[in-house]
Amino acid sequence: MTRREYYSQYEQYEIKRKEAKVMCVPEKYYSANEVDGPKINALFFQYYAITDSYRELLVSYLPIIPLLKKQVKLEEADYLLYTNGYVRCYDLSDKVCDNLRQLASYRKEGAEIIVIGKSANAKHILNGEIDNITFVGDHYAEYLGKRFGFPEMKEQYVVYDDYLEQLNVWPVDGCNNKCAFCRRSFMHIRFESQQFTFIKKQLDWYQENEPEKMRHISLRAENLTEYGIDLYGKPMLHRIIHLINSYDAVEIITIDIGMCFGEITPEIKDALCKAKKITRIGLNPEVGNDRLLKFIGKKHTCQEAIDICTQLRNANPKIVIETTVMVGLPTETIEDMYLLANLLHKIWPDYIHLNYYIHSPRTPLNEYPQMSESLREYHLQILLKQLRVIKEEYTHVKFHPVICIRHYFIWGKKRNSRKWIKEKMKLDKKNAETNFFPANMPFKRIVLRSCKTEVKWRDYE
Repeated sequence: MTRREYYSQYEQYEIKRKEAKVMCVPEKYYSANEVDGPKINALFFQYYAITDSYRELLVSYLPIIPLLKKQVKLEEADYLLYTNGYVRCYDLSDKVCDNLRQLASYRKEGAEIIVIGKSANAKHILNGEIDNITFVGDHYAEYLGKRFGFPEMKEQYVVYDDYLEQLNVWPVDGCNNKCAFCRRSFMHIRFESQQFTFIKKQLDWYQENEPEKMRHISLRAENLTEYGIDLYGKPMLHRIIHLINSYDAVEIITIDIGMCFGEITPEIKDALCKAKKITRIGLNPEVGNDRLLKFIGKKHTCQEAIDICTQLRNANPKIVIETTVMVGLPTETIEDMYLLANLLHKIWPDYIHLNYYIHSPRTPLNEYPQMSESLREYHLQILLKQLRVIKEEYTHVKFHPVICIRHYFIWGKKRNSRKWIKEKMKLDKKNAETNFFPANMPFKRIVLRSCKTEVKWRDYE
């Protein structure tokens, strides 16, 4: 995938979000006597829903749009729907609780607040503070359908995205791990796998009725490697991989998220290596040495990560490997940056998603001294400098001409400084002259991405 294709896909994803927001906004708010059914207001839901995850958007959010077509004003509603992206990057627990307190003060007497999606985790923080409030963390499309007379409303775990032109498959939700840096360490979310027969039935329908939509299948979940543990007593992801790979209509399989090195069983690894249709996979080493891996609660070692990536490369030389690593963890040292650069050199990913560790007072890492922003950015510069030092030693250049580091929360208020604007003008000029950066210079530019949708570029050469 080229840089241009990568960000074109991202832009289409954002279009999907905006379309979903427009679709769920009613043409007008009706008066209470104009509505025969339940008197619902989803103002807060509409405002925050598109900040939620891709899964929530397609699996649960879009199916409930028929319920939102006819709404009443907030002060006349008997039911108030609420959701929020919650802790997509930062811990928004306090914001969610404040929103719910505010909503409780606006509602009419006797109105019920229904909190759906990941925001339902606020139940454990509010601890009974607000009365007449219902929390529905999962299967909320099905819950609302049964509650308000829309029996056809249910979660959709195999969903075609007409913008990205891919068939998304979510075989599992939730994660049993409690990695010390992750929101899962303090959130209460049910782990649930979908029956193998159910997924097969959905895919068989597409094969028979709309095979063209099976050309590209995206296998997705927060932790795919745990699929089947609750149903079969052991990981069974390899069955899903073999199943998808067996359809003639499938040409491309991508696994962008959800693969944990420490949970890749021999069966799963064998399935990944044999499925030649897999063109892209996300594998996250997170950090660059075994000390930090143990510190944050990961189950793998650096050598295991190297071995798995090497075997995938040998089995499928054209596969694109994406990784996510973190900078700024408590107890992190400069030496750790050198070790991380060395690990990335051995894994040789096509894309490095580089994130700052986002501190939350609710994670286990809160008990340790936190790194300052200036020291954190210094560690980042050490890492990037070391990556440039070893770039001439790369051995897979012919397969991997483009290295993009997608980098969140780096610039902050500095991103519009005069210095940055001048650098951007210089890069724009280079882009105009070359049209695209040379394939034989994989670290010519590093992609820097802010928390907003705007893409920033900086040249570290």
